[in-house]
Amino acid sequence: METGIYVRVSTEEQAQEGYSIRGQEDKLKCYAQIKDWSIYKIYIDEGISGKNLTDRPAVQEMLADVKKGNIKNVLVYKIDRLTRNTADLIYMVDLFNSYDCAFNSLMESIDTHTASGRMFLKIVGIFAEFERENIIERVKFGRERKVKEGYSLCTWTICYGYDRPKGQKVQTINEIEAEIVRDIFDLYVNQGITITDIARRLNIRKAPIKSGASWKQHKVRGILENPTYIGQVRHHVGKENSYTVDGLHEPIITQELFDMAQRLLAKIRKVSPSKNPNPEKYFTGFLVCAHCGEKLGAYNAKTTHTNGAVYYSRGYRCANRTLRSCVMGSIAHGKVEKAFEEYIAQVSNFDVASDIRQSELEQKKQNNLELIDSYEKKLRQLEEKEREALSLYVNNLMDFDSYREVKMRVDKDKQSICAELERLQEIQVDVVIDEVDIISQLNDNWVLLSNTEKRLFLMQFVDRITLDIEKGKGKHLGTAKIIDIVFKAA
Repeated sequence: METGIYVRVSTEEQAQEGYSIRGQEDKLKCYAQIKDWSIYKIYIDEGISGKNLTDRPAVQEMLADVKKGNIKNVLVYKIDRLTRNTADLIYMVDLFNSYDCAFNSLMESIDTHTASGRMFLKIVGIFAEFERENIIERVKFGRERKVKEGYSLCTWTICYGYDRPKGQKVQTINEIEAEIVRDIFDLYVNQGITITDIARRLNIRKAPIKSGASWKQHKVRGILENPTYIGQVRHHVGKENSYTVDGLHEPIITQELFDMAQRLLAKIRKVSPSKNPNPEKYFTGFLVCAHCGEKLGAYNAKTTHTNGAVYYSRGYRCANRTLRSCVMGSIAHGKVEKAFEEYIAQVSNFDVASDIRQSELEQKKQNNLELIDSYEKKLRQLEEKEREALSLYVNNLMDFDSYREVKMRVDKDKQSICAELERLQEIQVDVVIDEVDIISQLNDNWVLLSNTEKRLFLMQFVDRITLDIEKGKGKHLGTAKIIDIVFKAA
């Protein structure tokens, strides 16, 4: 029997419980040999949590092979290696059964070919999910207790201005960085320097930075808003249940200076960038600086000549140029358009022939149908669960409160599944084949498109456009040159 062996371990489990990849693999190989099963493939997810299926490439590959009929038996070391979620476990077992694929767990001695094996599998799955939820609760409780005791979590990176050597619980002041923190507050509060100008000055003096290549506005603002610098510790930042408590570390600035900064920050009106840029600047969001990798933003310029005539122009510039951390200048939209046309004129084959595109559409159709089928199966399972609960209640085997709780939970799950089914059924997988003609004959069709259509084309097919500016010797203005265009994967 063609057998697929699945092994998984997270970093913590490997260190604490000994679930090493090699250990699982060796035992499962021996077990398959004893059972006289032929091993089709060993699927490995290393250092990945078992809380869901979507984030694990190996388990997705294994399920695909089950659907193709390549394997007829799945073997794992323990059930929680496959999943810690009961709903996912039931979904996979149903999928295995529908494709005539057996499931075996070495440690629990489970064989899903038997009714008792399937029942025991679901019971063990419930306990696996219960344990995962307990772990999550313990971790959350531990973090909250640590914060309330005055310790900084530093879950992502140590706060700028501080260090925390390995084995040390309380962060200590990094004097070099702390001096920069004091300068930032002084420039902003006492000297009235803007956040953008502060970032520019820090880049000019090459001030050290903990993460990233250069200082940006959001980094400066993050320091100005951070109560860590007055000796406090915060938790759940940006959420409704966020809070701050007095920390055990030393402050860098005074409470008075921090409060003045907060009052000034409160007066700044935050402006969100437009999700739908002006159609005339349809390259917005796609251009990337060839020098520093930063995205180019759009701008409008107004020029008044000596004769009084007013001219308006539009173009793109690198954000890091403003912050003095990049040498890239600004470039007019028309020059970018010309460079784009010259680039696509040189590319003879975009590798999107009609037959390939049609194959992709068919695959999308199949994937969509499989998703619909899985959700319909889940819906039928919920309806069966609802009928069972009703039968138990009618026969006085379940009290009304328990029945109502089951009914409410099932109704909620059914609503979410029905909503997802409706969304899937509305997806238009049959993409208009005119797209193929647009790409394969892009050289001819680009100039015929309106600004809005060009924007839509870029959103549909282009991931990024790397742009550089070439300047001749002694010339002030340069010309745009496209280094590379990365198209989106189908």
